[in-house]
Amino acid sequence: MGKKLNILLLGEYSNYHNNLAVGLKELNHNVVLANAGDHYKNFYRDIDLSYKSKNKFSTNIKRIWIENTNINSLKNFDIVQIINPNVFSRFGNNIQLFKKILANNDKVFLSAVGDDYFYWKAYRDGKFKKSPHPGALIDENKKTSIWETSTGLINATKFLAENVNGIIPGSVSYLIPYRNHSNCRNVILQPLNVSKIEFKENQFNEKIVFFHGAQIGRYGFKGTHAIDEAMYKAAGKYKSDIIYKRSDSLPYNQYLETINETNVLIDQANSNEPAMNALIGMAKGKIVMGGCEDIFLKTHELKHSPLINITNDAKQISNQVERILDNKKEFLKLSTEGRAYVKNNHDPIDIAQKFIQEWSS
Repeated sequence: MGKKLNILLLGEYSNYHNNLAVGLKELNHNVVLANAGDHYKNFYRDIDLSYKSKNKFSTNIKRIWIENTNINSLKNFDIVQIINPNVFSRFGNNIQLFKKILANNDKVFLSAVGDDYFYWKAYRDGKFKKSPHPGALIDENKKTSIWETSTGLINATKFLAENVNGIIPGSVSYLIPYRNHSNCRNVILQPLNVSKIEFKENQFNEKIVFFHGAQIGRYGFKGTHAIDEAMYKAAGKYKSDIIYKRSDSLPYNQYLETINETNVLIDQANSNEPAMNALIGMAKGKIVMGGCEDIFLKTHELKHSPLINITNDAKQISNQVERILDNKKEFLKLSTEGRAYVKNNHDPIDIAQKFIQEWSS
């Protein structure tokens, strides 16, 4: 075993860094998590950077104060991985804070797993055949994203991309914007600790339960309108066969409990590959409807699809629902095949080893 590393994982999306920390700690590395909890999800952190306040103005002031107060704790690490350029406020001195991170630590990496300037530029340049960008604009009732208009965010993204030791895409969708950057590294998939996720045999009773966990403010992003249109119609047409459950922005633990009572988890319609919610559903032994495009299968050399691909088209989603109803036994196999896929491709220790390899090269 190599040198024990002192690692800072800065920022959090969908428990990404928390899951990575599990693998890194198993490999005997020291890990510190610094984040704001990812809003209402309230994920674990060692250094709390949360900043919610009474109103938008005071929230911005509080965020800048907290970031500057804590910056001196974010130093003397062998490795710092920043989850997104938005980890520091665009209204504050984010570039200066990033400069301190770079100056006070050995190596710094950017994990490309969310919105940023280059992700939106790739969309405008026509590099995506399928993506959540149009839906995200509908959600915000805007023609352009904040990542295209905010000088603070644009400059932060460009600064990090130019100055970090490496950019590590978390999926094919995030490789597309960065593949021509000289410091872009290999895609490393999301870590997920399958051993901590209870598997329950998926059985179809009298009715098949479909569940879509929507998020307020992200209906367009996830394709919720098309999903709702298809599923409410299907639930009416096949009343004796289908139950459609729908929620909005459930707390994380409640969301997991709802998945337990589900046969088919409908994740999102605008993705090219399974993201964290889809992976959790697969690990729990649920059939998952979400992103599984050919570019994902080819990139990871997968011969069989571990989930059911859907698009932002109600008719296409309806067709997939009818396929499940017509081939129940065949689709039930995805319950065990999906968990096996997650176990084989997203194990935290295996993923942690891949990160260490990239950080060390």
